[in-house]
Amino acid sequence: MMKKTKLAHAVACSLAGTVLSFGAISNASAAVTTMYNMSSGAGVDVYGNTVDPVAGGQWGYGNTAGSKYSGTDGWTNGGVAPSVGDGTGATKWVGTTGLNNTPFGYTGAHMNWGFEITGGAGGNGTISTLDSFARYGMYADIDVAKGAWSANNTGAVFGGWRHDLDVGLFKSDTTGLVTLSATALGVPSANFGFTVFQGMDTVTDYNHHGQWNNSNNWYPGAPLLASNSSPYAAGGATAGTALPTSAIVAYSIGDNPTTTAVNEAANLNTIQFNAVAGQYYTIFIGGYRNGDWGTTNAGYSLQISQVPVPAAVWLLGSALAGMGIIGRRRDKVTG
Repeated sequence: MMKKTKLAHAVACSLAGTVLSFGAISNASAAVTTMYNMSSGAGVDVYGNTVDPVAGGQWGYGNTAGSKYSGTDGWTNGGVAPSVGDGTGATKWVGTTGLNNTPFGYTGAHMNWGFEITGGAGGNGTISTLDSFARYGMYADIDVAKGAWSANNTGAVFGGWRHDLDVGLFKSDTTGLVTLSATALGVPSANFGFTVFQGMDTVTDYNHHGQWNNSNNWYPGAPLLASNSSPYAAGGATAGTALPTSAIVAYSIGDNPTTTAVNEAANLNTIQFNAVAGQYYTIFIGGYRNGDWGTTNAGYSLQISQVPVPAAVWLLGSALAGMGIIGRRRDKVTG
């Protein structure tokens, strides 16, 4: 019988070849759909807007204080009420099945964009205000506060601010590795943090003026995941069902910037997670220590790509892990 080490090596080579071959599949058959909530600030309708924020127009980047495009758009999905999800809601969308339809029938209180991959071969695309214009002829408000995921030290606690986050929904008909990579858009520079959940929340009301992620991920030995790792935890959600911390599949990590800790930039700006075909994934994105909770104006461009992995490979890997031939891997991909 072949020794375990030789068997493991042979299997590893086989798996690597399989993954590479699937990664080389052309995206010609893939279809990527991006969907955008056409509201800004406290739910102000910006449907049809053709003012380019990157070129210095009036936008949520704060070029004109008090304009209808100023401020980030994380208050509620419809400004004053949750969406309905069946086309009868007040919020306008582009890229979905109808003007008032949310992505994937979402009925919760806060959703800024949706992203779907079909075709069975993975794919890639971009979430940004520029993509919104290129596809639909109007600019969506795609920005976050600079300290939404984790703010500069504003007292004794590091943390984020809920209403300045952007929230997106991802779905693919393919099982495989998803990569999220954010870059600043319309601002000199910014860093971004992520928290990714498997599932879709049904929170219909929440306290958007509140902290989250407090004292997490900011000093050596701090808890990386806790009850406040969800923006809808610790007093956030007041109605509906929030996604539990146990549903987190990937998250950014940071440490106190006054130290020399090695994890200072782990998973900032770029993060990966394993997505299962047909499952929904909720992506929270916010600025990381680029400013305080109230410091808005961090536009972003989010590149999303997925490399498919055949289900048989996943099953084989699990079987080998159970046999002790290869080490077990957690579903979470945080680096």
